[in-house]
Amino acid sequence: MSLQLQMIRLIVLEIVCWLILRSILIRRIIANASTNGFYVATGAASSPLAEYDLNYSPLDSMALDNELLLSGSESALLFSNNYKKIVVIPTFASVLTDQKNTYIMSMDSNQEPETVDGTDRVYTLCLRAQKREEGKAPTISNAMDPIAVEGGTLYSMLKGKESAAGKKIVSYRVKYPLTFNADSTKIATWGYSKISQFSIEEATN
Repeated sequence: MSLQLQMIRLIVLEIVCWLILRSILIRRIIANASTNGFYVATGAASSPLAEYDLNYSPLDSMALDNELLLSGSESALLFSNNYKKIVVIPTFASVLTDQKNTYIMSMDSNQEPETVDGTDRVYTLCLRAQKREEGKAPTISNAMDPIAVEGGTLYSMLKGKESAAGKKIVSYRVKYPLTFNADSTKIATWGYSKISQFSIEEATN
């Protein structure tokens, strides 16, 4: 295959992945809005998602500056041979309109996978949110703020571990701060997303 054709193929793959990402987010937002009211989806349809790196130095339970509690978080890994992103959808019980947040996505690379709700070998990622810029009235309930996280290193690492264990599927979940302690200095309760899975053979096609 010529270099020119390879470049065209890469561009097409990038476009296809972003179209899939947009479709997933828009369907989720429409479905949720129909039952739970208005949702915020920063960047979901009109601009690229904010992108973050995955941090492999996990944070402890001490509260961060301007840390925000989450009410939920779902995710999916979108990938081809040359494209790997984790789409994460932080959800808030309420936020102010036009509030700007920043996020930290981390994982303990030395963790041992756990059995969770009957699913074995589940890895855990952690999502933290901080308010970067104050919003304005009115308050929005059940607000979502989708982001993209670089997933290439994660994919390669978990593919190696699960292949060595004789597995063809990787399972993971995302934990997030649900409540603070009495003086808001530590995370008292963690919430957990549903288990997400991806095949470690799909990207070889």
